[in-house]
Amino acid sequence: MFDKANQYAQKFRESIPSEQRLGAAAAAWSVGAARQDELERKNDGEEENKQSQTAIQKKIPNFVFAAFGEEIVSRLRQLQFDEMTLGTLGSEANNFKDKVWHPDEKYPIEIRASHHPRGHERHASRLVFVQDTNGEYKEYASLEPRTGQLPIGTQALANIIPGETYTANATIAVPGKPEVNFTIREIGKFAYAGQTFNAESVKLEIGTKSVPSQTVKIKLDGKTLGELDADSIKQLQPFNLVKDGQPFNLKLKTISDKENLGFVLAESPNGNLLRINNIGQYDYKGQTFNDENYRKLTLEVSQTQVKDAVFLNGQPLGVLFFKKDKAALKELGALQPGKLTQVQATLQSNFSTTVLKVDPQSIKYPEVWTKESQAFDTQTLNQEQQLLLEKTAPILTKIKERPTILFASPEDKMQGMTQMAVDNHKVEAVTKWLTQKNIALTQMPPEDFPLETKKGLAVFNLVNSTIPEEVSTAMTKKFGAVIESLQEYQDVVRSLPNRPESLQPSQPFPQVEQQTSPNPPASATQEAHSPSVTIEELRNWYNNAHNLGKPDEYKKRIVEIGNDFKAGAPLSEKAIAAMQKDNQDLHNISRLTEMAQRIGMVWGQPAQDGFTMVRGKVYDLAYNGDRKDLVIAQKDGEVVFRLESGRVQINQVTPQVLQAFEQANNQAQAVLAKSKVQETEIQQ
Repeated sequence: MFDKANQYAQKFRESIPSEQRLGAAAAAWSVGAARQDELERKNDGEEENKQSQTAIQKKIPNFVFAAFGEEIVSRLRQLQFDEMTLGTLGSEANNFKDKVWHPDEKYPIEIRASHHPRGHERHASRLVFVQDTNGEYKEYASLEPRTGQLPIGTQALANIIPGETYTANATIAVPGKPEVNFTIREIGKFAYAGQTFNAESVKLEIGTKSVPSQTVKIKLDGKTLGELDADSIKQLQPFNLVKDGQPFNLKLKTISDKENLGFVLAESPNGNLLRINNIGQYDYKGQTFNDENYRKLTLEVSQTQVKDAVFLNGQPLGVLFFKKDKAALKELGALQPGKLTQVQATLQSNFSTTVLKVDPQSIKYPEVWTKESQAFDTQTLNQEQQLLLEKTAPILTKIKERPTILFASPEDKMQGMTQMAVDNHKVEAVTKWLTQKNIALTQMPPEDFPLETKKGLAVFNLVNSTIPEEVSTAMTKKFGAVIESLQEYQDVVRSLPNRPESLQPSQPFPQVEQQTSPNPPASATQEAHSPSVTIEELRNWYNNAHNLGKPDEYKKRIVEIGNDFKAGAPLSEKAIAAMQKDNQDLHNISRLTEMAQRIGMVWGQPAQDGFTMVRGKVYDLAYNGDRKDLVIAQKDGEVVFRLESGRVQINQVTPQVLQAFEQANNQAQAVLAKSKVQETEIQQ
């Protein structure tokens, strides 16, 4: 069988024309090699996949090596990425800030692991060290994350070439007046794109004049939708499609609707994509698109645009942007509407990046290769990746956002509960919103809902009696009607794509019930000087104390502790213990309220003013879900707990009280479960 498999691989290779084999090898590799995010989350043995965890295995690209061995070897004969982009040139760690590199000269370089601490812009990066005239290697710049990478310890000869020029600094020196320094922007859009200026003395012309417009607007039904992205313009230009009035048939999908960052992706019938920017600044501001059918849109191409601009030799060099620059030039008399004023200036290009062009023949790889996990602390790399995810979160949440699903089984309805599955990137916002609406909620542990967790969903249980009618109407209008069939609910969840491990929230979800506080109670084993304490937790402590009915003096002391904490003072053991106790007390109250309502569903009797009464062997209770009132008293009439309008008035809840209610709650759940079985038997 092995021989037959190899024969088949060779037969497959020979069936492909030689000029297409390299591309076929790349395609086979894409199919046969596992993606990292496929390996990060193992199968949990769910029924939906019809396979056990042991059936999941890594994809191994042996077929690619058997069929396309020659093509793979051919790619190893020379360095594939010999031009690399360097950044962080402005860092204080750059030892060559004033160095003028000769583009034709090759400099000895070495790739080293960053030694900078966490928080430094070059932390956890590959650094380029350059040999100076004394033969010593000194730090120069860092390799950009998305550029080609060389192993740590690699040495080579390389040309150091300035990157693209987007801005330049100009200096005007007029005898008897202070020097005027100003920035010229958008150089890459005009006549001198790609040209470098090295402190050259030139004659500039400055004024408010018409310059060639770089803006291409796109219109829908005669109204402006937004502006075509520069890369999209470049895609259309070779086909002569960037013309005023040019029609397109496109499907529109809103990716981000923020006013300053909003954009739409437009898909043509042949599958090409165009990006439309600045949608929040034109006629369709606030409107979102998710088209199934094509629309007719047209381009609006302006020939010129009036701007405060700078010209060189009669050609536009760039534009002025900063108010202080314009004010200084107006005071000098160099910036006047409709008129060009000639000035003598020194012009210096600004570079944010440099290109390292490596000579492949000079490369000396290290004898012992250093793994990235050895050079950089793995935990640090994860933190760096998390920072990157946080920066890209606005777009990622739109592209990867999961829908909100409402579900209630017959048992849930009997218990007065509704299950709410939401995108697990929105847990904090959802918790805050529900809490503001005074809705009693419980966030369920992710491990209890493996299917939802794998799909990127977090699950809440909501107490129906605490949901105002107008809020319930708004929720069903926005998220759809409450699903009552378990099969239908699971089908909806399974239809969602799995969320890759890299896009799962980095912090674990709270593992306890919540009602009025979005923070879980602190662990009893948490260290007194835990670094995880934040200002937000102190704010929540204040809110918890208020809901617990603590006196004003107590809450005032929390404010003082918070101010000291912001000033740099650590929390004392006493303060942390008090915060943990308040969090735990609020958690106990949340649990007690939930159990009281379930007990009332089974043994409660209606009373006046919407109250439900339960008379037990040891305790009596009365609750009103609409008003969020609850009273628990001993048989002798002594009140051990009173909650009025969601705020604690009396709290003498002991472990014995909680234990008694846990036992009663278990009995109530058994009664409800038995009722469900009987209901099912009757229906059958």
